[in-house]
Amino acid sequence: MAADPHRRQVVTLVVNPKAGRARAIHVLPKVEKALRNGLPDSQIRIVRATSYEDARNQANRAVADSTPPAEGGRPDVLVMVGGDGMAALGLNACAGSPVRLAVIPMGTGDDFVHGAGMPRKPMDAVQAIINGRTKFIDLSLVTGDIVGGDTQRYVGSIVSTGYDAMVNHRVNKMKVRFGTLSYAWALLAEMAELRPRNYRLVIDGERLETRAVIAAVGNAGYVGGGIHLTPAADVTDGLLDIMLIAPVSRWTLIRLFPLLFRTGFVKHPAITQRRAREVIVDGDDLVPMADGEELGRAPLRVRCEPGALTIVVGDDE
Repeated sequence: MAADPHRRQVVTLVVNPKAGRARAIHVLPKVEKALRNGLPDSQIRIVRATSYEDARNQANRAVADSTPPAEGGRPDVLVMVGGDGMAALGLNACAGSPVRLAVIPMGTGDDFVHGAGMPRKPMDAVQAIINGRTKFIDLSLVTGDIVGGDTQRYVGSIVSTGYDAMVNHRVNKMKVRFGTLSYAWALLAEMAELRPRNYRLVIDGERLETRAVIAAVGNAGYVGGGIHLTPAADVTDGLLDIMLIAPVSRWTLIRLFPLLFRTGFVKHPAITQRRAREVIVDGDDLVPMADGEELGRAPLRVRCEPGALTIVVGDDE
């Protein structure tokens, strides 16, 4: 489609009204005013999603309706206002397109924003949209039996299938969430039911059958509200990072998990870390989760898609 020389940049905000215990709605007027003042030549669209499915449709529509900018013009931006679930909808809508993704973080964990190097404070994210600095990042492309009847989905953060996935699943079922405290409570609650799972992995063609309490495949490095589960993850290196934690006692896992909230590697004999371009994840009684949401049923193929997404970043990135 030919570029329209008179077309203005379109900045579409898709808002989850419940994000941050409704904080998104209270902050929205301030966000909108800042964007209109900072981008006077752009068209600012505000969409208040009525449901998760409506947010998905609105994000997809914003990308589908986008047209190329005129020479020297600024590409359109899709802004997801909410947590990791909203970010996941946005990255799936924008992947492979010229539309830039921005996230104004208002969620329980905001792990994708953290791992991708996007601004972690709402008004810093607004300023980044105004400044317009971007970078290309990798995504994980997951194929298989995906929730909702899909056959593929892009993932920004980590594909979790063990203890970490059960923690995420428990948090999602909470009627009221309290940020990282929700994850801390879920970590302890799931500890009582801790058991290793039998995994059948294929890592770049190499078969590996093992027992583990965690087998995570990461693009970005964070999950569960700040757990640095794949600390070597780099969203620009064209590789996936794999974290395996072998069967350990509850007490050992209790001692390990606080260390995973810190920056850097955790050294322990039960931990194995690898890198690959593609991983097939299969095993017994797995509950695959990704970007804060239920992902699908194993087996699932996870492949790195280099440079699949353009994101808006801050000036310090």
